[in-house]
Amino acid sequence: MAKFNINLIDLDVNKLFEERSIDNIIQLERLLDSEIEKKRNALRSTVGDRYKDVLTASDAIKSMKTISQDIVDHIDKITSTCGNLLLAPSNVDLKSSFPIGKNKLDERTFVVQVRLAIFLNEQIWLALDQENNLDAAQYYSLAQYIHTGLGLSKKEFLDKIPYLEHIRNQKESLKNRIFHKITEKLESVETTAEDTSKNLNALLLLQNVTCENLLSIFIEHRKTALSTVITTSYSSVRVQVYSMVKCLITTIHLLHHCFICYGGSDKGLIWQQLEEIVSESSPKTLSKLQLPASSLLLYIPEIIKQFRPKCNFSTDVVNSLKEAKSVVECWLQCTLVTVEDGLKKALQLITNIKGLHLTREESLKIDLPENWENICKESHLPEHFDVWSYFFQKFITLRCRELITKKVSENTSQIQNCISYTLDQVLKLGKSELDLRWYSWVEEPGDISRSENCHRGLSMKTRGYSHNIIELCKKVDDKYLALLEDASQYLYGKEYNDGMNFIVKDFKFKRKFVDRDDIENHLRNECTTTSVSISDYILSSLPHSSTDSDLVTKSIVGARFLEAIFFLCPHFQQCCSLNNVTDKWPKVCSRFSQASNTLWENWLEIEVKQTEMICEKLHDISQTKMISIYTRWDEIEIQEQTDDEEVFKSQIRVPLKPSLTLSEILDHLNENLSKVLPHTLPKKIYLKYIEKNASVILSHYKIFAEEDLNQKQALQFLFDVKFLTAFCVPRENSHLIGLSQDICDKFRSKVDPFDLDVFYPYLQSNVKRAVGQAQVILGCLLPSPHHLASLGIYEKNKEQEQNPSLLALSTPSSTTWFSLLPISVPTSKFAAGQLTSKKSTKVRLFIRALSQ
Repeated sequence: MAKFNINLIDLDVNKLFEERSIDNIIQLERLLDSEIEKKRNALRSTVGDRYKDVLTASDAIKSMKTISQDIVDHIDKITSTCGNLLLAPSNVDLKSSFPIGKNKLDERTFVVQVRLAIFLNEQIWLALDQENNLDAAQYYSLAQYIHTGLGLSKKEFLDKIPYLEHIRNQKESLKNRIFHKITEKLESVETTAEDTSKNLNALLLLQNVTCENLLSIFIEHRKTALSTVITTSYSSVRVQVYSMVKCLITTIHLLHHCFICYGGSDKGLIWQQLEEIVSESSPKTLSKLQLPASSLLLYIPEIIKQFRPKCNFSTDVVNSLKEAKSVVECWLQCTLVTVEDGLKKALQLITNIKGLHLTREESLKIDLPENWENICKESHLPEHFDVWSYFFQKFITLRCRELITKKVSENTSQIQNCISYTLDQVLKLGKSELDLRWYSWVEEPGDISRSENCHRGLSMKTRGYSHNIIELCKKVDDKYLALLEDASQYLYGKEYNDGMNFIVKDFKFKRKFVDRDDIENHLRNECTTTSVSISDYILSSLPHSSTDSDLVTKSIVGARFLEAIFFLCPHFQQCCSLNNVTDKWPKVCSRFSQASNTLWENWLEIEVKQTEMICEKLHDISQTKMISIYTRWDEIEIQEQTDDEEVFKSQIRVPLKPSLTLSEILDHLNENLSKVLPHTLPKKIYLKYIEKNASVILSHYKIFAEEDLNQKQALQFLFDVKFLTAFCVPRENSHLIGLSQDICDKFRSKVDPFDLDVFYPYLQSNVKRAVGQAQVILGCLLPSPHHLASLGIYEKNKEQEQNPSLLALSTPSSTTWFSLLPISVPTSKFAAGQLTSKKSTKVRLFIRALSQ
């Protein structure tokens, strides 16, 4: 066959018969048959290896089908036979109708007990499925009693039913199952007094515990229930706390109803139910079962028919439970510790005060049982006992305080960052905070508005609060507004508004807001403490300034910010004076004012240094310099009368204005003071500015007083000192007044006494006139609006008062908005009616003669 080297698959049958002989075709057929058989064997081998399990399963399924059909047929036969047996009369006494032997009777009695044991196991399962644990416990007691009787049966009967041991083991597993179900019920968060009493009675029947220990067992299970609530994962803390409160209220409710009294009776529900089970009048346990119809029921022993569970308890024991005060106290202490441990972890997940409010609201929605106060009293709980207040309120309050502290601390940190950013930004701005005239005197569209807005308009400009200050204060106030909005519902049960008031209406409100005063006080203290941090931070950030200009800029911005907080941060004020407490906010204002004054001192020191540098111009008192600083002097014509009634006329010249150098210095001081809007400065700083600069100027004039001056220089410097003293030095400053007086005395000593006697009244009058004229230009340097009142500048004459046609502007007045324009016209050259004494005239003539 090897000679056939052809492809068997591609054979063409027609051509094969044409090209080959019959013998070759026969051999080719055999070759094909051989190849086909090889392929079949290979396929069988492959299928056997890969699908062996499938083939085996197919054979098993066919066999099971046959066996199942046989089982169904046998069951039908058994059912038919049982039905025929049930048709027999049930009232026939088979024992009397068919006398049997003693051995047969014992055997049937044994069999019926076995069947009862099996049946009871089934009933226990059914009772457990229906969550009727008390019935399951009773059935178990009966099953236990039956198994005890079976254990006394003949050995030959026991040997015939080895399955009995399996039934007994199944009964023990059912006991554990019953205990598990009872535990689940007793440790449920929400359960009824009826279910709890049934389960406790089931424990009494199964464990045969004493009534004295039953309360402790109940308490332990309720502790476990609470621990389960704490350790269980919930969708939110609010739900968890609600479950904890519900669990504790349920525990107290069950304690009272189950152990103390229920339904108007002086006995707890446990004892009422137990009497229905174990008393002599209670139904037998077997009568509670619906036994299947069978003739073997006649052979049930009478002792089994009469069985009922046994439990010894007395009224004295029941009454003793009412006095179990120590057990309740122990439960309160242990529960308090458990709640604390559970709440510490749970409350850490609440990050805002509003979340605490929602948690409290959810828990307080739980309706308390009727006659709650009587329940607590009869259960030996503290007077006016409340689950929320006793177990939870303290920890909720503590968490609220922690959140307030944390929130205020975060606010402080953020405020410090905002302050730092603002202080850095003002140094980069083109419009300096050192000169606010560009802001105060520029008209803007929003200066006047129909709607009141404390953060814009003329009110801000008049106070000197620039946009940087306003924006910074708004950021600060917004943070405290957020704090008030967060705490408002917890404290007052409503959204925050500026006119908040709170009235405790009834016990429900008192119960909810019992910690309100404590939280308000804590919030006030924390926010008050914040003020120290804010002011200290500003003060500590200034030394980092590299130049005097930067230091002054930061100091002014910081000082104005601390002053602006009083007006632009109402919510900060609300936090510090919550519930209209008035002693905190003034302390904050005082602290801010002190810090603001300290910051203004930095500006003041720089200004005084600049004044000292400018005052160096005063040191040059050479003739050339004096010529350039003299102003026009006043020429006054005086009349002098001799003894023989002869009148001599003469002219004297006295200073009319302060020197140009002093005027330049005062203009410089006035200019610098105008830049920072003097009416916005603290009164203390304003006076210090004037007094310190005046002291610097006087100290330089004191140096001049020691120099060798001519009379004209002395008169001019005397005028300057008196002008400066009258205009800038407050009358209350005795030190500067005394220094000025000493300097004036030295200058007067350098003037001829006789000339001084004549010149001095005119010099005084010119000083007064110069002060009155300078008040318009240099008004910023006046210590107070009424400073010049003693000079008589504001006195109105009677003619002007009687003439209503004169405008109010025509006479200087402390109440007018605009004072007179300065007038530099010299006084009249003739002083009418002013004559010197005879002695003075003679001296004058003598001196004039000598000079000629």
